[in-house]
Amino acid sequence: MHRNGYVSEDARARVEAALRETGYRLNAVAQGLRQQRTTTLGHIVQGLLPNPFYAEVAMGVEHGADERGFTVLLFNARGDADRERQGVETLLGRRVDGIVFTTALERDNVRLAHQAGTPVVEVEKPLFPSAGSVIADEYAGALEAMRHLLELGHRKIAFLGEPQQPLPGRDGEAKRSRFDAYRDALASVGESLDPSRVVVGTYWQQPGYADLRPGFDYTERLLAQAPDITAIFAASDVLAAGALQDLYARANRVPEDVSVVGFDDTLARHLAPALTTVQMPMFEMGRRAALMSIDAGHGAAGVESCSARLVVRGSTGPPRAAARRRGVHPRG
Repeated sequence: MHRNGYVSEDARARVEAALRETGYRLNAVAQGLRQQRTTTLGHIVQGLLPNPFYAEVAMGVEHGADERGFTVLLFNARGDADRERQGVETLLGRRVDGIVFTTALERDNVRLAHQAGTPVVEVEKPLFPSAGSVIADEYAGALEAMRHLLELGHRKIAFLGEPQQPLPGRDGEAKRSRFDAYRDALASVGESLDPSRVVVGTYWQQPGYADLRPGFDYTERLLAQAPDITAIFAASDVLAAGALQDLYARANRVPEDVSVVGFDDTLARHLAPALTTVQMPMFEMGRRAALMSIDAGHGAAGVESCSARLVVRGSTGPPRAAARRRGVHPRG
């Protein structure tokens, strides 16, 4: 049954026929107790919705685990750090052989899993330096997006994103973010940072299929503060989709009046116009995280980096001499 010793083909065929007739199968739990392994990987996601990024990474984790004969227990933290800790405790109680975080909410929760002796790997934004991590070069991807807008002639570029917080790196330095690339790209052409062109806030509101309200509301606030902008760089496709809705409600054309760039390439192809965005290798990041967690020894740490690249579609173009701001759309 384990195929770890010599058995004639005739004997093997007769045994396998008998197994099929009786419906016998190996007891994975008993095997795990004997081998001190459960061949199970835990995966804690920040939230399956509203951002499709997490679901795509989860698919990659599942495929990576399957390559090693592992199954995956998925725990949805729903954007709640306390629930994330509950997930860690639950998975440790199930004696999983490794835990993947996408994306961890609280550093101490990662520490808890690591200190339990379980191989831990973080995806996207690592919080605990001793854990393994799979990251994408978000700064390079965001810089490419900003350079694209600058080369088109835009200078009055706005930023929509999440609140900025320092992320501890392995060398103690803060990880550079999408906002850092936005700021640095402007500085490279002699443009100072204008706070009125920056609107940040979480886009997590409630579990389930969220609407695009955050990106819509942030764009409304942005245009009230800086009505002369000619381009928007949004830190996710979800926020960019909300921006497109607000611009449409105002009778502003994209990209003729305002260019829009997203980040991650989740919704981009399904929007109108199709969104120029930075493509994140979400599936591959999840797959690599699973393999790293399974293959790592206890307490092992490593970093794998994936590239992020700009995909130009129909939502970006040269700026007009003056952007139109027609009408006020109804709330609701």
